[in-house]
Amino acid sequence: MLFRQCNLLDCVCNPVNVLDGVSINQGNSISIRHIFSDNCNWEVYLVLHRDGLREVEISEVDKMLSCDEKGYRVFMCPVCGEVRTVFFGCNSRLCTHCGKSYTDKWAERVARSTFNVLHRHVVLTIPEDLRKFFLQDRRFLKVLMDCAIKTLGDVLCWRLKSVATPGVVVVLHTFGKDMKFNPHLHCLVTEGGFKKNGTWVQLGYFPYELLRKSWQYQVLTSLKAELEDSYENRRLIDSLFKRYSKGFYVRAKDTIRNKKGMMKYIGRYIKHPAIAESRISSYDGKSVCFWHEEDNGTRKYVSMSVDEFITAVIRHIPDEQFKTIRHYGVYSRGLKKKFRALRYMVSIAQAKITEFLKSWAPKCPKCGTNMQYVCSLEGKPPPKQKFGEKITDWSHMTTA
Repeated sequence: MLFRQCNLLDCVCNPVNVLDGVSINQGNSISIRHIFSDNCNWEVYLVLHRDGLREVEISEVDKMLSCDEKGYRVFMCPVCGEVRTVFFGCNSRLCTHCGKSYTDKWAERVARSTFNVLHRHVVLTIPEDLRKFFLQDRRFLKVLMDCAIKTLGDVLCWRLKSVATPGVVVVLHTFGKDMKFNPHLHCLVTEGGFKKNGTWVQLGYFPYELLRKSWQYQVLTSLKAELEDSYENRRLIDSLFKRYSKGFYVRAKDTIRNKKGMMKYIGRYIKHPAIAESRISSYDGKSVCFWHEEDNGTRKYVSMSVDEFITAVIRHIPDEQFKTIRHYGVYSRGLKKKFRALRYMVSIAQAKITEFLKSWAPKCPKCGTNMQYVCSLEGKPPPKQKFGEKITDWSHMTTA
């Protein structure tokens, strides 16, 4: 019944070229929401895969699809009379409409809460042989984050001779450039630490080789303790110790030197979605094509069926209440307050976190004046009417 009722809708993009029967979009980006809603794609997917879906996946998709139905605020420019509506956010992890504004504000708050010192961007990865365990049992993702905090804490404290405490922010990513399940960690690490009296100690050099070996040891020993004690698992763990004699791959070359670089880092890596809509090159109702950049700078195109694309997108939604960002050392909640009180004793300045005021209003797109709040309404905004045109929809002017 469901399949017979679904009609193929026209794609919102404007294809101008055709390559091997696939439309290539060169103008507006193709939205994830459109792919999910077009042709009843999500409803069909839900029927076919309902037993294997997590409730959080269904909930996040439903919130995204109803993003513009929750209500909106109306603002008016006091100078030129321009009116603007601002939708209430749906807070879905998949909604790119709400995500950009939230990410920018969140990145600014996090950047302000970090100390004005050098930071190192560290990427911790695991071999492909281990990825299946984290996909099958998502509880292991917390084990992976604990291993990262343990590794960075031990290595940095050893390098600082245990006289100073570093600051670490660990962020979990479960996706690679091609959207395959590839759990890895992006870490923001101070290149030094604070003594108990608030004095800053600079790190002489970053112990890269020790970091690789320590990361390998923590991951493999922790997984060995969590996995079923079978011959296959023991053999795999032992083989990974021998195969990676120099430790697991770790990237720790990028140094972040200022707040501007910090905000760029946070916006790109910490609140980064599984795929940016600008990388979706085509959608023809049955398949989706997107590209990702190789290490040598060339673009590689990947084509998936709609079913495969939806699977690739939603499996990166974390479980309910799972923290994908964790803090250690002077960035942990308790110690951050302590060292904030000592910030005037050293040359390191830390800006206070400022909450965005409820009186926020957008600027007028015509004259640039701060617009004034008018009212908040539920549901979708009324259709735009031209002067003298007959009003056909009165629902926004009535009450239940």
